[in-house]
Amino acid sequence: MIFRTWPEARPYAGTSFLAAALDTEHASRAAQAQPMLNTAGKRKASKPYTAPPTDSLAAGAVLHIATRLLRAADPYEARELMAPLVHRLRDADRALSVYLRRAAWMSTPMRTAAGDW
Repeated sequence: MIFRTWPEARPYAGTSFLAAALDTEHASRAAQAQPMLNTAGKRKASKPYTAPPTDSLAAGAVLHIATRLLRAADPYEARELMAPLVHRLRDADRALSVYLRRAAWMSTPMRTAAGDW
């Protein structure tokens, strides 16, 4: 979700250094996804956005954002933090947003925070 909604998720990065690392990681993922956008049949353009980062700095940066989002004090704060990402994901990639809402992919607290997508 973080990579697919980038740069909407950028303000949640812990530092400008971590944000810059994720800028680079997102650019790489977007470049991988671009050729898949115009392929025939079932598109796999979201695959580059859902794969875990192999770079340790990018992995740490994205986990920092995820931790921040998941440690909200209450469901209202969680919903406020998640709202921009939820809306961006829905607008950018409807199929991925539906896929990520599956119970197997999303905890109950996360579904509560994300609300009705």
